[in-house]
Amino acid sequence: MTAVPAAPAGDVAGDVVELTRALVRVPSPNPGGDESEVAKALTEMARAAGLPAPRVLGRGGPRPNLLFTLDFGPGGRHLVLCGHMDTKPIGDAAWSVDPLGADLDGDRLYGLGSADMKGALAAMLLAASGLVRDGSPVAGRLSLLFTADEEDGAYHGAQYLAESPPEGLAAADAVLIGEPGGLEDDYDLLHLGSRGIARMRVTAHGRQGHSSLSGEPGTRNAGVDAARAAVALAEELELPSPADPYGIRGWETTVNTGLAYRGGVGYGVLPGRMSVDTEVRLLPGMTREDVRRPVTALVERVAERTGARLEVEFDEQGLLPGTVADPAGPLPAAVRAAARRVLGHVPPDAMFPGTTDAAFLQPAWNVPVLPAFGPGLLRRAHGADEWVSVAALRRAVGLYAGIAAAFCPGEASAEEEGR
Repeated sequence: MTAVPAAPAGDVAGDVVELTRALVRVPSPNPGGDESEVAKALTEMARAAGLPAPRVLGRGGPRPNLLFTLDFGPGGRHLVLCGHMDTKPIGDAAWSVDPLGADLDGDRLYGLGSADMKGALAAMLLAASGLVRDGSPVAGRLSLLFTADEEDGAYHGAQYLAESPPEGLAAADAVLIGEPGGLEDDYDLLHLGSRGIARMRVTAHGRQGHSSLSGEPGTRNAGVDAARAAVALAEELELPSPADPYGIRGWETTVNTGLAYRGGVGYGVLPGRMSVDTEVRLLPGMTREDVRRPVTALVERVAERTGARLEVEFDEQGLLPGTVADPAGPLPAAVRAAARRVLGHVPPDAMFPGTTDAAFLQPAWNVPVLPAFGPGLLRRAHGADEWVSVAALRRAVGLYAGIAAAFCPGEASAEEEGR
């Protein structure tokens, strides 16, 4: 591994690399369900950076949410910079480096959570520290909200915060989440919204028996029937598409099936039951019935033409709405202004492909939420050899500070929007 050049002397962004490395080395896999150690590390980092102690929020146990609040002065707006502390598990991904080693190689910082999204948490801390140090802005409020459990349903994190809004947060003016928002390059898009999700399981029923008798009349293979249902969902499902109110990139649903097959015994045994998991990534405005009706109708057609016995079970906890924020609002304006100064360009408006904590926070708090403006590329997350660009980490500090400085006093102008 080669050394990374140091940032210019006196540039607080020079510390973001080491803070990110330290956070990567503190495991917080989910499922696994324990963010307590990474929360302790963040609390100590904040103290060292001159920030106040956080409020600890949550349902209890090792699943804390941290809330740091800075008051700059009377008036202005309240901005929440938000990110999650957990990561996906290592799983069976074949890493070429230690997933928790936080190795550096040129511009790359490798490690589980480096892009998704411990680098953004480090950058938010340092951005807030720089604002305190510089005495800017002179009005408004900034909160840092670090959540638990984003990677496995958010019951202990954003769902809890939506159900029981902490004092002051529900009155915030806007939220920016630092998920890795790049698709081809870092900061290449300004994500105004994120797609929601609907989850379902199609189960084929047969009769378990000896596989050598599969040719006998009346014998069914539930595994084949489930596979036929999955192919139909992938190739034939037609869903309603709400009109795009803003003309932004990525306004489309996706159907992802065959995510997992559950059932069967193995060689020699015809399965009596086989299920296939499917998800639909939803656009803002789509409802449960917009998915339930066409999926149910398609599965019934597959059953009629094949003779299979199929049923659909919808995950009642697995439906989250899509979100979108007005591109003419003050937070997008502040992001564009900061991007012009730090990046030298204004990213075009888009929808984020995934589902984020915005699905809980925006409808519950009734505030605009930008779901993914952070260092890293989405395609590097949830897999082997995840890495984040060191240059992107350093830019993140300036971006978050610039966004807060423009938004909190209430000074973002139409000219700054760059539209």
